[in-house]
Amino acid sequence: MSNITPHRWLHPWRAITQGEAPAFEAELGREIGPGHDLEGVHAMAIARRDDCDDVLFALFGHARSLAVVHLTWSGQREVSPSLPSVELFESWEAWAERGMQVDAGA
Repeated sequence: MSNITPHRWLHPWRAITQGEAPAFEAELGREIGPGHDLEGVHAMAIARRDDCDDVLFALFGHARSLAVVHLTWSGQREVSPSLPSVELFESWEAWAERGMQVDAGA
């Protein structure tokens, strides 16, 4: 796993540009409601899937360091704490193995 880094993306994942990041971060902020796993957590958008609405966020102030969030693009706070759906990862290596490589069919 050590050869997979945040700088090597496997399709359908790609890096998010600095210009794109604020829109993903703002949407996440709008969607997170009370009781959600990411409530009160600072998140920075770093990658996205080209084939769906999954976004990889680096987490600050959370026990896990990364989260793949399936944004709903509702533009508003979700009522259910299960939305937007989130999968948490403890490290880049864990995400690369259980997330990116699986999504790439590797």
